[in-house]
Amino acid sequence: MKRVLIGVFLSLVGSIWAIAILLAGATYVPNVNEWSTPPGRYLTGIIEMGLIVPLVVGVLLLVLGLVILAIEFFKKEN
Repeated sequence: MKRVLIGVFLSLVGSIWAIAILLAGATYVPNVNEWSTPPGRYLTGIIEMGLIVPLVVGVLLLVLGLVILAIEFFKKEN
């Protein structure tokens, strides 16, 4: 049960963190004047704001929490 709570907490924090950064990037998009096609205007705005590392950390926390939850879901109890 303790690992399930840890997984829920990590996935919740990671998703809130990532969504907050994505919303901040959406509000910055009108200020982006120049961008290249591969990352696009949206990701260029996130990079210009310096939020790419926190976004990656938030996504990693989300994935780690989901992995912990998946392991606990499929673990057999005796």
